[in-house]
Amino acid sequence: MAKRATPWKEGKVISIETRKGVFVIAQMLKRPYLRFYNAFREDENWGKVDVSIFDTLFTKGITTKSFLKHSNVSVVKDAIPDTDREDSKTWIKGYSGNRKVKVWEGTEDEEEFYILGSEVGGSLVDRDIYKSGGYDHSSGLFDKIIIEDIPLNADDIIDNHETMGLGVFPLTNERLYQCYKAGKNVDPTKDLKFNREIPKDYKIAIEIMSGGGGKENKERILDTYFR
Repeated sequence: MAKRATPWKEGKVISIETRKGVFVIAQMLKRPYLRFYNAFREDENWGKVDVSIFDTLFTKGITTKSFLKHSNVSVVKDAIPDTDREDSKTWIKGYSGNRKVKVWEGTEDEEEFYILGSEVGGSLVDRDIYKSGGYDHSSGLFDKIIIEDIPLNADDIIDNHETMGLGVFPLTNERLYQCYKAGKNVDPTKDLKFNREIPKDYKIAIEIMSGGGGKENKERILDTYFR
């Protein structure tokens, strides 16, 4: 029988496996947004956890059916949700189109592939995910532009704002695992978007994004790390 995605309900607290054996806790917000907390375990014994005690790792829209269906997700039934916390109203919007990037050039791990965004960087925009009705900007995606071109050295802005793209399986799971390893919020996709140096710890994330090795390598990655 095919696995069913966990039904969506605002305020529901769920446990999500990042890589095998490492779990993160998250709360469902307005569909399709999840607030991930900086709280990880190597088991799913969350108990009667009050998520308000944890810092927000990041809030992200996800491809709901795909991400929840393919990830190992369980409902934390006794958890106490945080219904008072405010989520950021400013986001990073990447540029349209796509471009080719190359990582670890000249090494045995060199990879070349396309990412979204025809130019390096992005814009900082005003976008309240709880707003009812449409957004004011002509694109219909946000209300207004705050910074047209975020400087590539503006680390505070880049590190403290999420990109607008939807999170997918297994790339978001791998990102969460890298957050666990780093002890803070990191984002391989955003680092590529802003031409940052890519650490070798991102090797699996890069393989997922590049599609290197074709279907056989994709299945190997899924079997080894995620299922």
